[in-house]
Amino acid sequence: MDLPEEPAFVPVRRVRSFDDVVTQLRAAIITGQVKQGERLPGERELSQAFAVSRPTIREALRSLEATGVVEVRPGKGGGAFAVAPPSSVVGEAVATLLNLDGATLRDLAEFRVSFEPENAWWAAQRADDDDITQLRGLVEEADAVMEGGGDWEPIGEVDARWHEALARATKNNLRIGIAQGIHEAVLHQVGALRPTAQEYGADIPRDLRRITKAVAAHRPDQARSAMRTHVERFNKLNKALLES
Repeated sequence: MDLPEEPAFVPVRRVRSFDDVVTQLRAAIITGQVKQGERLPGERELSQAFAVSRPTIREALRSLEATGVVEVRPGKGGGAFAVAPPSSVVGEAVATLLNLDGATLRDLAEFRVSFEPENAWWAAQRADDDDITQLRGLVEEADAVMEGGGDWEPIGEVDARWHEALARATKNNLRIGIAQGIHEAVLHQVGALRPTAQEYGADIPRDLRRITKAVAAHRPDQARSAMRTHVERFNKLNKALLES
C-alpha cells in the first residue's frame, strides 16, 4: 500500500517509540485508515515514516499480531495485513482481568444484572433459526442433567454455555467476547455455591426455557425481563459470597 501524500504516520517520541508505533498502527486500523484485509506498508516504509529502526517495526507488528489486529503472512506476496480481531480476544482480556482479581465477585454479579438482560433483548431481535435450535438444545441438556440427579456443577456448566450461545445470537462481537470472558468466572461461582445451590439448580431449565421461548418469538422486552429474573435469582443465592 502506498503512503498517502500527507503521511498517516508521524515520527515517534524516542522515549517510548515502540508504544507509539503500536498506538498509531492500531488507530489506523480501527479508524479504517487501513481497511480490513489491506496490506500495511513494508518495514522499510514504516521505519521511515515513524523514524525508528526496522526491529522496532517488527516488534510492534508482532505485538499487534498477538492481539489479533494484524496478520503477518510469510513468503511472496506476504506482509502485515489488517484483520478484524476475533471475539475471543475480548474474552481473553476479560477473563484475564477477572482471574487476576482485577474484578471481584460483586463486580461480576452487578455487571451481569445489566449485561445479560440486554443480551437477551438483542438476541430476541437478531436470533436466527440456528441460534434458536442451539438454545433449545441446551435447554434439553439442562433438563437431562436435572433428571439425572441434578448435580450442581454440570447444570451450572450447561447454564454458562447457554449464556454464551445467547450472546452469539446477538450478532455483536463485543457482547460475544465479553460473554466468553466471564464464563470461567461464573463457573468459579458455581463451584463455590455447591453446598447451597440445589434449589436454584432446579430452576435453571425453567428459566432458560422461558427466555428461549421469548427469543424464539422475537419478544425482546419479555426476554429481557425473564433474563433479569434469572440473573437476580443467582445473585440472591450468591449473597454470602458478595458480602465476603
